[in-house]
Amino acid sequence: MEKGIERKKRAGTGRAKRRIAAGVILGMLAAGLIAASSLLKFDKWRAFDSSLITQCSRSLTILDRDGNAVLVTGPEKRLPVALGSLQKHTVDAFICTEDRRFYSHGGVDIKRVFGAALADIKAGGYVQGASTISQQLIKLTHLSSEKTMDRKLEEAALTLELEQAFTKDEILEAYLNYIYFGGGFYGIEAASLGYFGVHASRLTAAQSAQLAGIPKSPSAYAPHIDMEASLKRRDLILGLMRDNGCLSAEEYEAAVNEDCELRSALPSTRNAVTDRAQTEAADLLGISLDELMTGGYTIRATLGSEAEKLLESIMKNDEFFPTVEARAAMVLIDAEGGVLAMHGCRGDYDPTEPDRAAGMERQPGSLIKPILVYAPALEYGLADGATVLSDEPTDFGGWSPRNSDEKYYGSVTMREAVARSLNVPAVSLFEKVGVKLGMSFASRMGISFEDEQAGLPLALGGFTHGVSPIEIAGAYSALARGGIYAEPYFVLEIRGASGELLYSRPHSYERVMSRENAYILTTMLQSAASYGTARRLAETGLPLAAKTGTSVDAGGVRDAWCAAYTGEMTAVVWMGTDSAEKGSLPEDEVGGRSPAMMLASLFSKLYEGRYCPLFEKPDGVETVEIDVSEIESGVIALASPMTPDEMRRFECFVSGTAPNGTHEKYAPPREPEGLTWETDASGRIVVTFIGEAPFVYSIMRGDIGGAEALVMPPQAAVGAFAFTDTGAVPGAAYTYRVIIENPGISGETKTASSRKLRAVAPF
Repeated sequence: MEKGIERKKRAGTGRAKRRIAAGVILGMLAAGLIAASSLLKFDKWRAFDSSLITQCSRSLTILDRDGNAVLVTGPEKRLPVALGSLQKHTVDAFICTEDRRFYSHGGVDIKRVFGAALADIKAGGYVQGASTISQQLIKLTHLSSEKTMDRKLEEAALTLELEQAFTKDEILEAYLNYIYFGGGFYGIEAASLGYFGVHASRLTAAQSAQLAGIPKSPSAYAPHIDMEASLKRRDLILGLMRDNGCLSAEEYEAAVNEDCELRSALPSTRNAVTDRAQTEAADLLGISLDELMTGGYTIRATLGSEAEKLLESIMKNDEFFPTVEARAAMVLIDAEGGVLAMHGCRGDYDPTEPDRAAGMERQPGSLIKPILVYAPALEYGLADGATVLSDEPTDFGGWSPRNSDEKYYGSVTMREAVARSLNVPAVSLFEKVGVKLGMSFASRMGISFEDEQAGLPLALGGFTHGVSPIEIAGAYSALARGGIYAEPYFVLEIRGASGELLYSRPHSYERVMSRENAYILTTMLQSAASYGTARRLAETGLPLAAKTGTSVDAGGVRDAWCAAYTGEMTAVVWMGTDSAEKGSLPEDEVGGRSPAMMLASLFSKLYEGRYCPLFEKPDGVETVEIDVSEIESGVIALASPMTPDEMRRFECFVSGTAPNGTHEKYAPPREPEGLTWETDASGRIVVTFIGEAPFVYSIMRGDIGGAEALVMPPQAAVGAFAFTDTGAVPGAAYTYRVIIENPGISGETKTASSRKLRAVAPF
């Protein structure tokens, strides 16, 4: 025999096949002498079906967003591989082991048939197999392993049809992709990755021989079961390869001395994102999960593998959990709406646990305020960041909401109400927005109100059923995206078994809020993260926008939430217990505590060593400094140079809507209008002007020599004012100067002087 196994594309002519068939029947008859009573039922033989070869069950492969395989799943772990990608020594190992004349016979090897028949006769039963690779493929795809003459004849007939339908290379490729290698691995690619951590195209001769030895008896020769037996059979096959000229003596020696190290590289990372990606992909393709998992599909999911590891590490850290029964869920969404990571288990992912991240609804508490109240108030022009709201005990038709700390702050701006998560201002503004309008707006941001009771308590998260963490993450992600909502999704691409693109995520978004108002609300939530209820996030040093939420009942804290986002990512944490029977969280376990700490840890690690971009201010937004000194009267003005620092606040407005005046109490002194002089009926000099609050006025009189004297002490003057100088000497000339003072300010600019009036007292 020439070096290597001689390969041919087709075997024999029609006449040769008839001779082979005749020989097969004779061999089968000889082997069937011990079962002569068996009745052949040709009409019951199975018809050849090529689809059983070409459409065998294939595993589902899930890739992360970067294209790295993370999970191979399905009833059978099978990853098809092309024969042409395999090295020669890999193909030779299987041919030497299973069917040395594979490329020369017509599907049934006559020599092996007669040899097996003789052995069976001597043994008095079926002890020898004579199956070629083609016959084995037929048996695996069309028949059972039953050993009867009828079945062997049926197998031979089907094998001849197989050889007519496919080339030798196609048959061998199908065989290598079909056979079972133990360990749950079907096909050579899955076995290579599962046992040796390499693709089948990179197998060494020793590894190839070891795999070729397994199919005879996976329970006996699989290396993870019996390494010694596996290696012994490997060396036997290497010897066959050497004897058949497939390996040189040197190659053989190197192979038998090669160490075997088991290392699985078959992706097996299952998590909430990969599970959700499967369900979403089946819906997108309109097929069942079973069809998806057996059809050889490949899904590129939205999963960020490193982000998922971060989430899992946080969820496994007991330091974040106040009690044994406490549970949490975390969701992280990218700027496009794709779910980067999602975890709802306190330890490793367990699909049998409740789906806390996407399938659980809980009361959101104050976390719903920006979505249900403040966003529509801004969008519909009912309020802005400087709108004054009342934070005092208020009765709303028999319902009196309270602040969580029982403290009230009087008159506050909307920014302060958001940052401090005040309840009364939120309810009063929700009443102004309108319950139906607020619910409609929030619905466009992904919040479901199915079977919810419409009413003012919704403003504080008083839902009958609640919301899920992924719903909240989607809503806040719309703010991060500048007012554009995209329903959170898990699938980027789906490809078929042949690699054809079946689905690619379209850019499907809905603008629910103007960029300007989304940015303004974001700055308010940055205030919450800076000094408000989410201030623990300020420790990160990142430009985060955030909001907390807490729901309580008579038993204690039931739900604690925190949502935070940058321009690139949005994250939400829920914490609580699964049921009232499991107890509640401690009284101090509000959203600003453990949930905020978890998000601080997450974002710190996500942005470790890289820049976190600032939120981009739209052209249609202006930032001005306002004066809140008259907030109790409901008036907000622009800050003037005289406004004290403690009364100054920066606020954002849609261009053209900012206050356009200053508070007079901090206005710099200015010359009064209408300043002039005249004489009365008695000939006395009268100085007149129009005074205004909050200024006080005094008048200085100068004589011919330039000396000045105070002739009118400081006094308030509002409106038309006249001062009569009774001390003026008739016929004398004088100058008069009004001194204006603002008693509410200090410094050099506290006083000002008017121009001088020259007057002459008549005789």
